[in-house]
Amino acid sequence: MPKSPLMKRLLALFKKTHEKDDEADVYPSQLTADYEVTKKTLGVGSFAVVKECIHKDTRKPYALKIILKKVIAGKEHMLDSELDILTKVHHSHIVSMHGLYESVDAVYIVTDLASGGELFQQLLDKGSYTERDAANLLRQLLEGLAYLHDLDIVHRDIKPENLLFATKDVDAKLMITDFGLSKILKNHDDILMTACGTPGYVAPEVLLQKGHGKPVDLWSVGVIAFVLLSGYTPFYGEDQAALFENIMSGKYEFDEEYWSDISDSAKNMIDRLLTFDPEKRITAKEALKHPWITNEEEQTTTDTNLAPAVRKGLHSHTKFKSVVTAMTLLNQWKHLDDELSDISSDTDSEVEKATSQVNDLDIHDATA
Repeated sequence: MPKSPLMKRLLALFKKTHEKDDEADVYPSQLTADYEVTKKTLGVGSFAVVKECIHKDTRKPYALKIILKKVIAGKEHMLDSELDILTKVHHSHIVSMHGLYESVDAVYIVTDLASGGELFQQLLDKGSYTERDAANLLRQLLEGLAYLHDLDIVHRDIKPENLLFATKDVDAKLMITDFGLSKILKNHDDILMTACGTPGYVAPEVLLQKGHGKPVDLWSVGVIAFVLLSGYTPFYGEDQAALFENIMSGKYEFDEEYWSDISDSAKNMIDRLLTFDPEKRITAKEALKHPWITNEEEQTTTDTNLAPAVRKGLHSHTKFKSVVTAMTLLNQWKHLDDELSDISSDTDSEVEKATSQVNDLDIHDATA
């Protein structure tokens, strides 16, 4: 996807502050004492540039998130919130922080490097794939979420793009990343009111603005589980309004054409995750004890190779994903318009372009 003007401006600012003749003056001395920052750029977001860095003693690669202070001026609380979470989180299925540094121009966060790619992309590359494989992936995701929820942290943006494999190995562990929308609950049962998340994976209580909490993450897991087993999303619509209406109805079906070879245990697991009432929805810890996850009962999963059907659906899902991405960027650009007015004057045209892209795409066709 082409970089937005905001990202181009961010890169320009990064080059101005970090690509100097004397690189010894670019990064904090404490950072360069521990890590070697390579020339490799791993990604560019709305607020940060991510570079690869190598620990000098272990030679292990990490991700270095460089957040430019000029870009977040006036919105430092967003960074504070992410740092609050990262300093608390250390789990094998969550991308964790390993170092924090600061200079005049930027804040530097060293995190795990998940180089294995996004969840769906690796599935597209698999030759064979069964329910047991899907259950194993969901188990890892649930273990990470159970840990976060024990810390009273709600992720609020669980989606395939935020689920990365640690390496490209076949048995690589799955890791949760991106805490940009996460929230630490000050009180155990706090209810959050801010509408956030990604279209398609967002829980109905968020759209209904009734307040939400940890159950929103389990709803997102349910959508992901549905797609993992069938290749298409349970909720769709010809436009954003129709998609949201479908989600708020809470109604979905297991189309016999796609689900005839899927076990009843898997369907029950999804039903528990996609329970409309958040108070009745299964928790992460409860889900980890479900027979489909534990495999303690005989015949809780089938041995059918799901790869052909899932791959076909996921290739179609790419079109749906582009809608999701467009909507996410649309929200980001609207939000950033106020924050970065001194950096970019092209946001309005990009928002119009994103809106046009969303309107031109047909989610129903993509998921049929």
